[in-house]
Amino acid sequence: MGISAEDYPRDIRITKIEQVRLEVDRPEIGSNSRVEEIIYPEPNWKWEEGVIRIHNSDGTLGWGVGRADVEVGRRALNRSPFDLLDPERGVSDEFRGLENALWDSIGKILGVPVYRLIGDRSYADWLPVYDSTIYFNDLLYDTKEAGLKRIAEDAESSVRNGFRACKMKIGRGCLLMEHDEGLKRDIEVVKIMRRITGDDFTIHVDANNGYTYDETVAFLDATSDVGVFWIEEMFEEEVEAYRNLKAAIKERNLKTFIADGESRSREPLEFYTPFFEEGVLDVIQHDIRALGITGWRRLSEMAVEYGVKCAPHNWSSLLGLFLSFQLGKAIPNFLYGECATLTSDVVDTSGYVFKDGAFSVPDTPGLGLELNQRVYDGQYAGREAWVVER
Repeated sequence: MGISAEDYPRDIRITKIEQVRLEVDRPEIGSNSRVEEIIYPEPNWKWEEGVIRIHNSDGTLGWGVGRADVEVGRRALNRSPFDLLDPERGVSDEFRGLENALWDSIGKILGVPVYRLIGDRSYADWLPVYDSTIYFNDLLYDTKEAGLKRIAEDAESSVRNGFRACKMKIGRGCLLMEHDEGLKRDIEVVKIMRRITGDDFTIHVDANNGYTYDETVAFLDATSDVGVFWIEEMFEEEVEAYRNLKAAIKERNLKTFIADGESRSREPLEFYTPFFEEGVLDVIQHDIRALGITGWRRLSEMAVEYGVKCAPHNWSSLLGLFLSFQLGKAIPNFLYGECATLTSDVVDTSGYVFKDGAFSVPDTPGLGLELNQRVYDGQYAGREAWVVER
């Protein structure tokens, strides 16, 4: 980074902090194997993204996805951002809810992008993403024929929108369909996706722990010609079961990776140490917002020792996607970002360029995102959840 800790401008103070909920357009149907009913989404469906805004005495405004209690905001007021988050060590536990706004603040104060604060070098110019919007849309229709037609349309849309990879929800037989019929439908839709997208398109699947071990092996056998890149959260994590699954994949000469971790994001990172040591996990997926950059940087260091790739989980967060790119550019084992069709008229993401299924990361200071101040003033100013200022 070229700036030592001794040179941090610690005379800069936090003068104001705001918690606000920004509206995000979220058109996809986010149902998985754990729901009992598929419903049509309401028109113009919105999602609220919690955002922290930190005003600093040098005039910089740092902001990012996060939620914190007003008491945390009061304790942070009039302190130096560098006292709450040291770029070399990360954020203190007390101020985790402010973490992303603090990274943005410090990046802007120092005039460098966050990825340069995270690590000593950049590992990639373009970071690949997968389309995470292929849900159980086939079950919205009265006939199987109409449902499968919808899956084909979703596949065509994914390719048309520039993606080179997707993640498909599976596990229909857990609660939504009869057990065996659900497994058959899962297999059918994966085969349709491959037929529509062609061989150069990467397919992941995610069961949200809706499969048994035997069903997982049956799925792998039935889709061996598809070339599924990873299977995610097929069943609850257990080292011995994963060891058996890894052996089953090897016996079948498949190249399929085992991915997991999103539902354990709030547990100690050491939970996955035995999975790493046994070599039964290929991709770790803790949630980018729940774990944060501080936790993810440490997790990446743990994972790289065992050759495990990192693909931060990012469900229904517009801002979480770009946060994962700042991390991804600074670590050697980033594999994929999780991308949904989310937009917001108050968030300007144009600094990040999407091309051929991957994003570039801007060299602008902080997180590389801007707020449309006109929209913010018209829709959100004065409606914050809480505000503290000196």
